[in-house]
Amino acid sequence: MNYQNYNDYELIYMVREHDDDSYDVLFQKYLPIIKKIASDYYKNFSSYGCDLDDFIQEGYLGFQRAVSSYDEEKDILFYTFVVMCIHRKILSFCRKITSSRKNISNHYLVDCDDVPLLDPFPGMESLFLNREFLTCLWNVIYSFPFEYTCVFELRMNQFHYSEISELLDIPIRRAHFIVNKVQKKIRQELNYVN
Repeated sequence: MNYQNYNDYELIYMVREHDDDSYDVLFQKYLPIIKKIASDYYKNFSSYGCDLDDFIQEGYLGFQRAVSSYDEEKDILFYTFVVMCIHRKILSFCRKITSSRKNISNHYLVDCDDVPLLDPFPGMESLFLNREFLTCLWNVIYSFPFEYTCVFELRMNQFHYSEISELLDIPIRRAHFIVNKVQKKIRQELNYVN
């Protein structure tokens, strides 16, 4: 199904008018994001005995919360709010499962602050262990307009340009242009040369 024909804000309005079909369309539109975020956390917390479906379920609960509590009058995109709610709900679940398994060796424990951060530049893994580098990187990313930040974050989370285009209702060429522009600026600011 082509979700570009559906506007999030119209769907939210219809959901609040108790239109179940609109809720299903909105859910199907965001299901790939829920699955992607859930699988990222699952990779780091699979040793705690939970299935991927548990993480997806928590992501779904975060999605439900976002739909029910989204306020159009606040200056935030629905997409950003949904992603934030999904991350918070799954992170809360991760904290719950780690604290309930007190008998696990410290070898298997994972710091929730480090989950998940994906490398926008392959081959630079060692630099991402440096907090100063990370701070500088995010300062550069967040210096761009909000649309650029959203596109780049999606790309960092390994979404394809076609998925980014569909989620943010922008042309694929624009998404590609934005990612290239942000990467170029990061390379300039951080003195990184291929």
